[in-house]
Amino acid sequence: MSLHKEDNRSKKIVFVANCLLNANNKVLEQARYPGMFSEVIKILDDFNLGVMQMPCPETLHLGNQRWWNSRNLYDNTGYRKLCSKLSDQILDYIQNYQTVGYQTVAILTCDGSPSCGITISSYCEDWGGRPKDVKRHLVNKPGVFMEELIDLAEKRKITLPPIYGLAMDDRDKTNEEIFNDFSRYIESLIKD
Repeated sequence: MSLHKEDNRSKKIVFVANCLLNANNKVLEQARYPGMFSEVIKILDDFNLGVMQMPCPETLHLGNQRWWNSRNLYDNTGYRKLCSKLSDQILDYIQNYQTVGYQTVAILTCDGSPSCGITISSYCEDWGGRPKDVKRHLVNKPGVFMEELIDLAEKRKITLPPIYGLAMDDRDKTNEEIFNDFSRYIESLIKD
């Protein structure tokens, strides 16, 4: 019998891509909101979910003044090592939470990101060398950071929660549409 009393914590956590909580880490011209995507945070709060902010490997690697990049430019040994190191820390948290019976409900990412996309990421075959105006494409691959997280979780035999990518790079969708899609998704997770 434990001498500790229970408190009000929900014991449910969501890991969130850095830029959803801090638009200042987005590459220039890509922020859709001034500070944080507060509608997303509100829905997490409505379901009593704790929030764990993941680090931004792009900001750590190239800083806030970086150019727009694509998945193929980040797909290199040095950047993958950074993403693997950050993933290892995230998995330590998830494992620690599992040890004490807490539930990691989901991981929220930004679909289209060359690092944090989960179903799509940006790609440009002709990017590199002299700066020029090029057209980025979206490919059906996760970003480099998410690939490293998934790969390392498999190696460490840690079951990841569902990973959801908010359609942040879909310029045809409004923030409200993105929020409504996410709201339906998180509600379905909590009901299960």
